Amino acid sequence: MIHENIKIVVLAEDQNLVLDVNSGSIHLFDDISTKALNKYLQQQDLETEEELEAWQEIEELIKEGSLMSVDNGILPKNINHNIKSICLNVAHICNLACPYCFASGGNYKGAEALMTTEVGKKAIDFLFDNSLGRSIVEVDFFGGEPLLNFPLIKELVAYGEAVSKRKNKAIKWSMTTNGVLLDENISKFLVEHNIGTVLSIDGRKEIHDYNRYFKNHKGSFDVVLSNYLEFKEHTQDYVARGTYTSRNLDFYKDVAYLKELGFNHLSMEPVIGEKITMDDLPVIKESYQKLSKLYLKWLKEGEPLDFFHFNIQLKGGPCIYKRITACGAGFEYLAITPTGDIYPCHQLIEDNNYLMGNIMEDTFNEDLAEVFLNTNIYTKDKCKKCWARFYCSGGCHSNNIKYGNGLNSPDELSCELQKLRLEAALYVQGKILVEGLTADGFKGSDIITKEKINDLLK
Repeated sequence: MIHENIKIVVLAEDQNLVLDVNSGSIHLFDDISTKALNKYLQQQDLETEEELEAWQEIEELIKEGSLMSVDNGILPKNINHNIKSICLNVAHICNLACPYCFASGGNYKGAEALMTTEVGKKAIDFLFDNSLGRSIVEVDFFGGEPLLNFPLIKELVAYGEAVSKRKNKAIKWSMTTNGVLLDENISKFLVEHNIGTVLSIDGRKEIHDYNRYFKNHKGSFDVVLSNYLEFKEHTQDYVARGTYTSRNLDFYKDVAYLKELGFNHLSMEPVIGEKITMDDLPVIKESYQKLSKLYLKWLKEGEPLDFFHFNIQLKGGPCIYKRITACGAGFEYLAITPTGDIYPCHQLIEDNNYLMGNIMEDTFNEDLAEVFLNTNIYTKDKCKKCWARFYCSGGCHSNNIKYGNGLNSPDELSCELQKLRLEAALYVQGKILVEGLTADGFKGSDIITKEKINDLLK
């Protein structure tokens, strides 16, 4: 049964996870209780004494507001909308020629360029000056390939850390790299300065080399794998990030392969811009299902995997404001190009309709920032009746603009992909609770019956 306020995930025989979408409450129902709930949702009469007994318990959940709760559609007040993080595109140039690159080979369909010290420092000043009320700010080094401008990265880290001390704010660093230049010297610097690093690698050698190759079309797998294996011996502050395309819809094999190589922090994302189609969804769903079974197997064997998209929180999780408004692009988060141009997001840099100003010219389009600030799940008609709305938060702004029908019209394929991985994540987290596994600090030693498990999660 599909309902915008209820999501039911089958865990095992006579075990169903019931998510109340609006309150975030979860319950464990047996098949009789689930049947009674579905009849209620379909406005059908209850027929058996067991269904009537189950309904009495369901009614109590409804009365207490933990089932079929109502979303009032009101955004929380007193939220800090000041800038929190910037993406510094320190290099609009790349040493690879990946055909699926959303950045058009690293230069975003513009001139190749490296950010200068002047632009970088002014961008960091801009971040600190416009982060009023925030105790932590964030800077992400991006490209192209950011390590092609490593001297600047070193200079900006030193500068940012000095400014953070003067401003009495903490600064967090991150970087995404293709790994080609990740040598011992660079690795040491990243570890010493706690720079969280995203390592791009697509999985099996034949998959990786098909899409991630040098300009002479030679695959990069052997080079980057060697660099990554050395790097991860010195830090856990990394994520090995893969991309699945129509060529590896069986991406669970790539995740398993990377784990076998010793990568414990993984993400696998659908390609941006390449034609994965709606026809591919059954195969993708099967991959997520197989991956969820592997994930639980590894957990039971004492060799857990930190897989980004399975780390949803059934207890707690992101604040309601973030669930409603998503990433904060355009007001909390901004991207800066090598020339100082400001965009709402690194994935929108090619689109001059979303040019917000320039760091060096001290210009900033407050009206455009206001447009992004006022975009949320309540401004998107598709989201209002979707059970996944508080987990995907209305989808990626860039994907909606590029592949949907605009900022407030989510891309249908992206929506379906989001729901597939959310269903798998709910299954995984539900099994962890039911089977008493240990993950994310939860020790499930209690026996969980068919009764509601809200009290356990408070």
